[in-house]
Amino acid sequence: MTVAIGSYLELLLASDPDVGDFDEPLVRARADGAPPDRLAGLERERALALRVREILIGHRRHQAELQLLNDTAHDLAALHDLDAILQAISDRARRLLDCDVAYISLSDRDRGDSYIKAASGNISGLLRELRLPSGAGVGGMVARTGAPYSVLSYHDDKSIIHTAEIDRTVRAEKMVSLLGVPVVLGQHVIGVLLAAHREQRTFSGRDVGALSMLAAHAAVAIDNSRLLGEARSAADELRVANATIRSHAEDLERSAALHERLTRLVLDGKGVNEVVQAAAHSVGVGGVALVNRDGAVVTREGDVAAVEAADLVALDRAAREAGHTVVGDTTCAVPMITESDYLGTMILVGHTVVGDIDRRTLEATALVASLVLVTRQRVAETEAQVRGELLEDLLSPSPGRDDLLRHRASLLGVDLDARHVVVVAQVCGNGRERYHAAAAALARRGGGLATCRKDEVVLLLPGAEPGQQARVASRELSTATRPVTAGAAAVESIERVAEAYREAADCAQAMLALDRVGEGADTSELGAVGVLFGSRRDLGSFVDSVLGCLIDYDKTRGADLVRTLSAYCASGQSVSTTAQELHLHANTIAQRLSRIGQLLGGSWREPGRLLEVQIALQLLRISRPELVR
Repeated sequence: MTVAIGSYLELLLASDPDVGDFDEPLVRARADGAPPDRLAGLERERALALRVREILIGHRRHQAELQLLNDTAHDLAALHDLDAILQAISDRARRLLDCDVAYISLSDRDRGDSYIKAASGNISGLLRELRLPSGAGVGGMVARTGAPYSVLSYHDDKSIIHTAEIDRTVRAEKMVSLLGVPVVLGQHVIGVLLAAHREQRTFSGRDVGALSMLAAHAAVAIDNSRLLGEARSAADELRVANATIRSHAEDLERSAALHERLTRLVLDGKGVNEVVQAAAHSVGVGGVALVNRDGAVVTREGDVAAVEAADLVALDRAAREAGHTVVGDTTCAVPMITESDYLGTMILVGHTVVGDIDRRTLEATALVASLVLVTRQRVAETEAQVRGELLEDLLSPSPGRDDLLRHRASLLGVDLDARHVVVVAQVCGNGRERYHAAAAALARRGGGLATCRKDEVVLLLPGAEPGQQARVASRELSTATRPVTAGAAAVESIERVAEAYREAADCAQAMLALDRVGEGADTSELGAVGVLFGSRRDLGSFVDSVLGCLIDYDKTRGADLVRTLSAYCASGQSVSTTAQELHLHANTIAQRLSRIGQLLGGSWREPGRLLEVQIALQLLRISRPELVR
């Protein structure tokens, strides 16, 4: 078995193992006449290895896309010629989506149509400089709506406007499936970036997002090129505008420096706090703040300390409702939206009027911040999924898998041989996704595991105090939306996780029945109910918790309170009957009952407490009869 695990690890560490390579250890084992249980174990290890391979492939693909986007931002910052910029964008788009053809069209406001300015992968001379009537073709659809659009089969799609010239060019290029995204500058669509396959292929949400990010880089690069051209023309035409030209050059240098700094931050794996610091350092006219998706101000940099949080939240609300950048006299708010998912808002508060450069700087920074947040969110989702799958396997024990489960846990930094607690939290109603996210965060911080089921969240957390862990879980999960009731049980060994889960689930249900909604506890804290419903009943501890103070009092004072209490309960709480049974005066019984009340508390005669006392007396009569005779 060890050799097989090593073989699969070696395959996963290989540069590019084929799926068929994962069959070899199993084939060798069958050829060696391995027993069925070993073959079954190898089958499970193969399935796990293939799953890890898929996750690694996804991470590598995503890392390659990020690298390509970062390289694009760096390269575009170094280019000034518009034709070179557009050709570089087309080449990068073709590489980014691994498509056959990529091209970019620009809007011609004077003529009211658009034309293809740069292309990569084209095989005919018809594509370059092709004029596109307004609204025609995929590009026209995107330019008109300002939203991404894709077709699986161009010639069969009736929702787009076809023209003879466009259809002839599409046939000449043998294009079948197309995807177009708008190149937006400010509030205007200045062009369309398109990718095409020469066979039917669908475009994923990741394709749309990646091409949209590249289109955003293209918009900034095109605008920077335009600004540089204007600056050079002004220098040639009006020498007296040197101050203005110098200001533009400084702004461009600041944008290029910001692009380079943001690229380095992404490559170094920094978080949004560092991105906000870079933005505040670059704008230089005030400060920058970040409001998260919940409307909370999470980061401030620069001169925004004096700005009220309510004012920042109001700017966030305006940008969120508008769905695009909102610019005021001295403020600028950029909503961070990726694939229709709102991530937050980046806000600039300046001392002077916010200019276009500062707005574009903030937009570029917000784009990078969105990229960082989405990347970390996907990594966290993947880790939460892996942790949840491991806990589900622990909750469904199968002989012979303990070593494999320990190995999987060690990869996540979890020591299954240490003391753990199972917590079951009831999360009926709406808002399950927020509960699940809170549970995953709690497990990740505590070095444990979490999984989510229909009406409950299950956690496996390090520790030896079930009640305390249940209260922590209840408190943290309750912040997600509504009060959460949590039960807990100690895990004695890896094989007893499922048993501890059942005890914790029973504990949570008992708490709901006892109207202890929003609390956390283990069965030992539920009194008689815990004794009846706990899967590992500690009757001695229960008796000590109820009657221990009386037993100790009798032992140290030579009194007879336990026997008196037993007789009193057996007589139906009659003082006179108790006195006759014990051959004592009624006043003596009354004095002893008063002392019992002082030790047990004034509420011991209430129905719930009295039931616990009677149960404890019965258990004591069985286990230690000499104390009650």
